[in-house]
Amino acid sequence: MLISVPRTDSFDIDPGRYRAICTEVREIEKQTRKGTEKFLRLVWELAIPGSDNTCYLAGKNYKPTLAKDSILRSDLITWLGRDINARQFDTATLKGKEAIITVQHIENEGRDKPFCWVARIDSPINQDEADEAQRFSPNVVCG
Repeated sequence: MLISVPRTDSFDIDPGRYRAICTEVREIEKQTRKGTEKFLRLVWELAIPGSDNTCYLAGKNYKPTLAKDSILRSDLITWLGRDINARQFDTATLKGKEAIITVQHIENEGRDKPFCWVARIDSPINQDEADEAQRFSPNVVCG
């Protein structure tokens, strides 16, 4: 008899560069000094070695603006390899796109674990870059 071991999701990631696939694009609401505001939340599934039953995820929240100096626009340019020159951009098209994610730790006083921050999102422009990231995080399929 085969008994399935349930998969667990974890946002606890070591710093480094990882191959990733965008698995979630959604709108969220957060409390800010200005009250409740809407944000865009992107989540990537990372390829982490030795993670048979754990699916490692990294997420980042953005103000939903493509203004010239916005973080979302800057990240999309490095990820997609081009600027956004359309009147509207459908964020749903990001789901399923591959990326190279750079994760950094931010230590929080009074917290046991550091905050895992998505510092950079790059496009796997060529196989050499993808292979370089793969060396740090061999592909493990999360099921």
